[in-house]
Amino acid sequence: MNTHTPLSRPSRESRILCINFNQDQGCFAIGHENGFLVYNTNPIDLRVKRTFNAPPQAPQAPSYGSGIGHITMLHRTNYLALVGGGKTPKFANNKLIIWDDLKRKNSLSLEFTSPVLNVLLSRIRIIVVLKNQVLVYGFSAPPKKFATYETIDNDLGLADLSVNSTSPSSLNLSGSSSPSLLSVTSASSKDTNKYQTLAFPGRQVGQIQLVDVSPQGQEKNLVSIIKAHKSKIRCLALNRSGTLIASASETGTIIRVHSTHNTGLLYEFRRGLDRAIITSMKFSHNDSKLAVLSDKNTLHIFNLSDPTYVSSSSSSPASSISGLGRSNTYPMNRRHLLKSMPIPIPVPNYFNSTWSFCSINTNQYHTDFNTSGSLLHTPTGGTDVGVLGWSGNDSIIIIWKNKRIWERYVLVENKTSEEKSEWELVRYSWKTLDSLSE
Repeated sequence: MNTHTPLSRPSRESRILCINFNQDQGCFAIGHENGFLVYNTNPIDLRVKRTFNAPPQAPQAPSYGSGIGHITMLHRTNYLALVGGGKTPKFANNKLIIWDDLKRKNSLSLEFTSPVLNVLLSRIRIIVVLKNQVLVYGFSAPPKKFATYETIDNDLGLADLSVNSTSPSSLNLSGSSSPSLLSVTSASSKDTNKYQTLAFPGRQVGQIQLVDVSPQGQEKNLVSIIKAHKSKIRCLALNRSGTLIASASETGTIIRVHSTHNTGLLYEFRRGLDRAIITSMKFSHNDSKLAVLSDKNTLHIFNLSDPTYVSSSSSSPASSISGLGRSNTYPMNRRHLLKSMPIPIPVPNYFNSTWSFCSINTNQYHTDFNTSGSLLHTPTGGTDVGVLGWSGNDSIIIIWKNKRIWERYVLVENKTSEEKSEWELVRYSWKTLDSLSE
């Protein structure tokens, strides 16, 4: 199925500044030059549209800015973290605003001496990422700072937060109950007891720090260090339960998956031979697969439940996950033929590598778009930045920043025999995002 009917024609003037999925990847938010949007992921549906257009008489006045440079959702509640950005920022880039969309006003604010690069939210925590610091606050009025962690230069604001929780809830900062942004849910007192894993770059090149920022974890104040790569960390991602962390360095050729419980290396995958920038990584909902997207616009899917993979730890998810759920056959990660042959001489690491079981170069579908998002009939001459999300365990969503399109890729099994299958990624549908300036 190819859905070629756009939601509406995008505006060239309202540049997308930020794209972020919510905690369960069921929604995503877009910050742009004139405000922000919130979509349901699949089926794609515009749920919230807020425009902060500056009045004509004072377009350059700081108090009349409109750009949202960063946006983070809190599940499906009415609270969002906003940071100004773009040509005319709505807020200063060193100021974090917790926006109450029910009341259409600022609910909390925090100001810093340097730009806010990233924000992560849970029901009880606000995580603020600066260039050389990660700060942990309580989600309360006023916010109380619990911890500060020093990092290596982190210009991209790399960090991830995973909360082992089952049901999202609305927050109550004013003393009265508030409907959520997209649905009404009930709070659970047990949420404060959940393990909350926070991951961010360490103080040394290639290191990742892991911290439990739950109330119990803050009391213990324990920090785990993973020596993940020799080069600087470029991308990292936690699974939903916080038990696994995937990372890639600036080289972009090797993806490593470590256990957060004992910091042991569980998997090492090869994306390719040449350098690439890994722009987005996400675990599937059941932790059986890892999706990796690079600046070459190639999407790779690695299987974490491959029974032939020799893991360095018994805590590997391969022992508890049985394939994709729709078949008794396993997607087998690819390996070089020489890996299984007894060779008396040392073999280069390349031949011992484990490759993705399925991949696709998305550029083949983008010949109608240039990097500004306008329609063309020639191949694109530049690169774009895509953000990944999972819709189920066999469906991947990509939101493209410059082309401003939503795409859904589906894993399809083609049986070659009773015991073997080949897998491919098929673009099932796509839509152009709504106009950002109406």
